[in-house]
Amino acid sequence: MKICKNGLNFIQVYDDYGNVRICGWTKDGDNIGNLISNSFEEVFNSEKALAVRQRLICGDYSKCKVDDCPWLARGEIGENLQEIEEIPQYPEWVYLAYENVCNYNCITCTMHERMKATDKKELEKRYDKIDYELSKILPHVKRVSANGQGEIFVSKRIMKLLSEWKPLAPAEECSVVIETNGSLFDEEHWKIIENLGKYHLTVSVTVMSFNEHTYQRLSGTKLPITKIEENLRYIYGLREKGIINDLRIATVVSESNFRELPEFTRRCIEEFGADYVRLRNFVPWGKRPIETEWFMDVRNPYHPDHEEYLDVMKHSIFKHPAVHDWSGGRGTSLGPHPDMKRLSIEKKKVKIQSLYINDESTFIDTIAKYIPKGSKIAIYGIGDIGKTIHKALKKDYQIEAFIERILELDNWKDIPVIKCSDGECGLESVISNDVYVIITPLGDANDIRLNLEKAGIDPNKIFSADCIFQDYLC
Repeated sequence: MKICKNGLNFIQVYDDYGNVRICGWTKDGDNIGNLISNSFEEVFNSEKALAVRQRLICGDYSKCKVDDCPWLARGEIGENLQEIEEIPQYPEWVYLAYENVCNYNCITCTMHERMKATDKKELEKRYDKIDYELSKILPHVKRVSANGQGEIFVSKRIMKLLSEWKPLAPAEECSVVIETNGSLFDEEHWKIIENLGKYHLTVSVTVMSFNEHTYQRLSGTKLPITKIEENLRYIYGLREKGIINDLRIATVVSESNFRELPEFTRRCIEEFGADYVRLRNFVPWGKRPIETEWFMDVRNPYHPDHEEYLDVMKHSIFKHPAVHDWSGGRGTSLGPHPDMKRLSIEKKKVKIQSLYINDESTFIDTIAKYIPKGSKIAIYGIGDIGKTIHKALKKDYQIEAFIERILELDNWKDIPVIKCSDGECGLESVISNDVYVIITPLGDANDIRLNLEKAGIDPNKIFSADCIFQDYLC
């Protein structure tokens, strides 16, 4: 049987609670346990871990983030599969990202907010437990990656683990990946972990721009870009000596730096000796309102600069074998700006409610084209449209229940309200097979439909208001 290598070999300890996941490129993170409450062995062999691996063995990538996973984005997942007979006792690869500290304050990263909210005394206790569990298994792994989920060179605990790492496997079979922003990668800091030079060493440096203003604004630092350039030359020197075996320079493509990408890429290759230039796609982290972050994703076909971005990406430098566009040339699914989405939804609401006010019989007959009169129905959502449908149909239909994702109610207008969250409510146990469901929230019916189907509702009995009233919403 075959499985994605990340699903088999990769374990990431990704926060100061010792939470562990199999691959960070999944929609729900695939958290399989934590090292505060459990031993590493218990987490690695947990029911959640087994379920994730089984899903991947079956070739089910429905929970994987295509935008984040370069193999899925480029349609190359087959190249990342591995033949196995059984799950190994230890992972081959451990990613250390639990010490959430950083000397930058990037404009989209929430790291500093988390740092401020942490009780330092309790934090040290958690670190002690995490370090203890990791110290037991690190000798058994062959590959270690680290970025501290921040900046590795200010992650004191992880730096100590790296400086003391003594794998049981021969050095030539072991490898290390260091991810850094480059600001502290100089001779003084390198000496702390220079023992890593005996293994196959990959260093990945993320630089937002070589334009000082853009670099400082995106990184939230006052450090001059000349310091990064100086450190990159030092790192390149280690690469030339064979101490570093693979030098990678990455950037996150955004509306602020996309015009610089050709020259940025050229300098990475020609001036700083990058073996691999990684163009990563922007991901909204929620540090700022989505209305603001939306403008950063220039890959979005709805972005005002998207066409210019496409022209920039036609540059010949991006055909260089060292350049890797992790987006696979794909756009994003962010869609129109949230304000435009809201405006569109409000317009739809007005049209549907106006139809009911001005022509109630047509309103009812429109629904009857999809759901026969006299049928049992459940209304998903006690919003404006849900209330209007209830008012219109209470004489001609049997309204069995409301289904709610947000409101905490037992009933509304003497009708039972069933709380449903992400398909985990088991609706099949409370709603009979002959009940039709009308989804009333406008604009996100697809996700709701999937959750209802997971909850046991017959997909042939699910209709959305968007679909029912489509002739009136143009």
